[in-house]
Amino acid sequence: MDNHILNECPIQPVVDILSGKWTSYILWEIYNKNNHYGSIKKQLPGISTRTLAVRLKFLENKGILSRTVFNTNPPTVTYDLTNKGLTLAPILKSMKTWSELYQ
Repeated sequence: MDNHILNECPIQPVVDILSGKWTSYILWEIYNKNNHYGSIKKQLPGISTRTLAVRLKFLENKGILSRTVFNTNPPTVTYDLTNKGLTLAPILKSMKTWSELYQ
C-alpha cells in the first residue's frame, strides 16, 4: 500500500501502537491491573521474554506506560498506564465488546 495513503489515514497513529505483536494483549493486562512483569508473562504464555521486554520498552518510549523498579531481591518491576495510556482504555473496552459480540 502507498505510504502516502497510510500517512493520511486519521487512525494510523493508534494503529501503529496497537498493531505491534502482543501489544493489545499487554495493554489489556496492564489496564486490568495485572502490571507486574512476571504476572504479565504468566498471563501471556505464548510470548517470549524478549518480545515482552521489547513491547514494554516501545510502549514506555511512546509515553503509554510508566515503569517502576522496586529495590527488592530479585528486583520487582511494575508497569502502569500513563495519562496518555489511559486514553486508550475506551478503545480497549470497545475491542473487548466487539469481540464478545462477534467472536
